[in-house]
Amino acid sequence: MTRGIRTAVAAGVCAVLAGAVAACGAGTDHTAKDAGSELERLRGVLPKAQELPDGFSAWRGEGWKPPFRPADRDCRLVLDLAGGSSPEPAPGARVDATYPGDELGELAGIGLASYTGAGAERQFAELTQALEGCPVARSRLAGRRTSLRVSSLKLDAVGDDVQAKRLRGRLNGYPYEMHVVFARIGGTLISLVHTGIADVDVRRTQQLAQFLVDRAAV
Repeated sequence: MTRGIRTAVAAGVCAVLAGAVAACGAGTDHTAKDAGSELERLRGVLPKAQELPDGFSAWRGEGWKPPFRPADRDCRLVLDLAGGSSPEPAPGARVDATYPGDELGELAGIGLASYTGAGAERQFAELTQALEGCPVARSRLAGRRTSLRVSSLKLDAVGDDVQAKRLRGRLNGYPYEMHVVFARIGGTLISLVHTGIADVDVRRTQQLAQFLVDRAAV
């Protein structure tokens, strides 16, 4: 992936796992009023307690952060953007939330970012290319025993611009699985990360992804 493409596209889609509303920032194409209204709109997309799939807590923590830094540049871009990294051009507004689940080590992290112009479309194209160039996510640090093989994650019809992957392997030697979903609804980018020890329930990933896409489209 070229530096030119990366520079033209980048921006953060947040991710997931441990919940709380976070962050906003005014982009150069947003007035302060626009950014404020967009922030409120994105906050309204986040699920409330009664809207979460069974097994998730309504308690929100801070935005999800990647548990390791991949050696491969494309894998690093995917996890960074899922974790809220915001290279230029930055979104005009963004919120992040994470929700713990009742399975061992389970977390769901949500990131919502709003762009003007073609920013969301370019960023989604960048993410799609990065996902295709990331077959295995390995730690940059020797001896960490962290390696996650990337494969397709089949979700029922969620939307047109949706990319979903399963990362499964070992994190610091322990069994670990992560579902990563990116979706674009107009000028809004959605990121969802659903993680846990060993197997992660695809059904609950599907429910969260469908909820976010439907809510963002309203």
